[in-house]
Amino acid sequence: MLSKKRLREIKEHEKNGMSVVAISNEGKLEYATRLGESGCCDQCDAFRLLPDPAPDDWFRDGDMKAVCLEVNGVIEGSLENSSEWTNIEKPLYCPKLGRKLTEKEKEEADRLLKYAKERMKRS
Repeated sequence: MLSKKRLREIKEHEKNGMSVVAISNEGKLEYATRLGESGCCDQCDAFRLLPDPAPDDWFRDGDMKAVCLEVNGVIEGSLENSSEWTNIEKPLYCPKLGRKLTEKEKEEADRLLKYAKERMKRS
């Protein structure tokens, strides 16, 4: 949870036209200037941002990956900029998607979920 002092600093930055993203030590998105709608992962309690350094890219070791703790999978990886950390749309396999899937979408969701879990094991 953000302190009052930190919130004041954030509001001052926003007043000066800057967008702000604040992440806790646990990787939880605590604040973003433009939070997305409820169809975005960053609004969910299971959403986390974790480091995603590429072993071959020494110059991109600040990359982050979006992870869903509920399905134990990587939603998106290689997120370089803080603007990419918000408004990540829910994938088809999200248990909180909020709609029924067609048979074709179910097949695609199963494939995507399997890939997301494999990515989580590799990291």
